[in-house]
Amino acid sequence: MTTADPFLQQLAQFPAPLRELVEAEINAGNSIVAIENGFPAAPCGAFVKLAKAVQDERRRSSGEVSFYARNNSSYAGEFTTEQRHFFVLEPPVPPEPAPDMDAIRKALEPKPGVLTTLSQRQAGSGVGIAQAQVEERMAAAKASTPARTLTITETATSAKRLLHFRDPRPPHEIQFALERDLMTLFDAAMKNDRLIMTARSKVVGSWHHFELRFEAAMPNTNGYSLCVETSWADAAATHHDYYRHTAGTWFDHWTRELQPAEPPEADEGSTERYQKICTASLNAEAHLDSVPAIQRTIVAAIKRGARFSTSHKEGGTNITWNGERFVRADHGDYPDHIVYASEAHFLDALRKFYDSETSQNAYPEKVSELVAWRLILRLMRG
Repeated sequence: MTTADPFLQQLAQFPAPLRELVEAEINAGNSIVAIENGFPAAPCGAFVKLAKAVQDERRRSSGEVSFYARNNSSYAGEFTTEQRHFFVLEPPVPPEPAPDMDAIRKALEPKPGVLTTLSQRQAGSGVGIAQAQVEERMAAAKASTPARTLTITETATSAKRLLHFRDPRPPHEIQFALERDLMTLFDAAMKNDRLIMTARSKVVGSWHHFELRFEAAMPNTNGYSLCVETSWADAAATHHDYYRHTAGTWFDHWTRELQPAEPPEADEGSTERYQKICTASLNAEAHLDSVPAIQRTIVAAIKRGARFSTSHKEGGTNITWNGERFVRADHGDYPDHIVYASEAHFLDALRKFYDSETSQNAYPEKVSELVAWRLILRLMRG
């Protein structure tokens, strides 16, 4: 076993069949990203996060080990035993990018003849395969978006993407949507007369740095830019291809609802409107300065029809108000129905339900109660 020393003691608690699975994967070139507590493991258990998918010959149920192909946002597949206390989890499959309508339209255009194509082809540059793939992705991105809208800088161990877009929403609404996706809070501040929101989030073992800038306030919309930088230079060389191939897909997922646009000109937009929007965004949640204040907001919203909802291949959960009580309904592989006796019981259960998710970027530490409840607020729908 070549497992890193910090994991040896934790792994010793796992059932022997799961330890043998992990050992076989490590011997085959896989590695452990983390060993954590929380869902899907029982409170008395834990789970191993692997860096890569389990090899095909072991990606099945065998003996005491049961395999389930989940493919949700947290992991692609799970291996567990009958007690379901301990798990071995594969990394999630990056979400499929949204359809590229420009590419679809271009594909419907008449194709040039073979001779025309050959006459336009340039001689090969001789660059390596990895660099050629980078240039190909950059060219594809430039072809499908307006000039100056998307800037991509990539190396063998890092990636940086800068997207300009326009959106009628105020800055804090875009910030809250990103916080829901990333499960991390942004810091917002005025810098050089511009509202800038920054965050740092860990995505499948790689730290990403985010900068959302409010660029200009036009009469009917707003100009923004979002910059995302990541580096995997500290990761094992065997993981570099994975991070390089998925960096763009994650960015596409986070920006799926944003409309690319040319960056605003230096004098474009109204200064007065800009300042008014900045003030409103910076104070949007000034009243939510304590855990009780956030809890009151959640309770009131749920009673008005909002809900908490999760969905994955093994089922899902809906947390709602039935007119008299707060209710949790689980469907799928493990159906259940819980009616909470009081508001206090409901809030306590809600905090425990999202404990692992709200602290996923702080493991093995826990975020503060105030941060946890702000993130739970982000997850509320409706």
